[in-house]
Amino acid sequence: MNAERSTRRTEGLHTRGRAARVVSDVLRATAEELGRVGYAALRVEEVAVRSGVNKTTIYRRWPTKSALVAAALRQITDEQAPPDTGTLRGDLLEHIQRMSEWASSPIGRGVTRMMLRERAEQEVEEIARSLRTANYARRMEPIRRGITRGELPEGTSAELVVELVYSPIVTFLMLTHEPLTEEHAAAIVDVVLAGARTGAAIRNLRIYPKDEEGG
Repeated sequence: MNAERSTRRTEGLHTRGRAARVVSDVLRATAEELGRVGYAALRVEEVAVRSGVNKTTIYRRWPTKSALVAAALRQITDEQAPPDTGTLRGDLLEHIQRMSEWASSPIGRGVTRMMLRERAEQEVEEIARSLRTANYARRMEPIRRGITRGELPEGTSAELVVELVYSPIVTFLMLTHEPLTEEHAAAIVDVVLAGARTGAAIRNLRIYPKDEEGG
């Protein structure tokens, strides 16, 4: 009986492990194909070939191409989630470094190119809007930790700090297709934080409409 229970537990772990690998392989293959051919030309059949996963398995988990692409891009943003280094400046610089490394990778360059070219497509815009909202929520976490630690004054708008730090970063990465130097990133972060420490970022500000933030 104990042996049987042990076997079942092992089988369950194996299944979950294999399922996780399948998901990872499919989403990575999707990102690669997205960067190679773009959204409109992406075919689930090619994702299946590249990932080595049966097409019906992919459709079972992601019934539509937009759902598959959204999941692939969410995984990328999850992998780049802001760290907790113990200081706000450290969190921001480490996160920007991760973003820069990804943006200069083959997949990053391809996905960025696709976003610039196909953003007018409704499905692409909906995916981008969802990712933007999720990214804003993640990026505000270290700002709020910094406020709690006393690194920024109470009442500082986390949204405004995020906007001021990340807008020039994202613009640079998307338009130049070049890695951002540590000096450039540090200059942006230091200027924004210096202003925020004086209370200049204490604003009742909402960058995006309430319904996009889910609250």
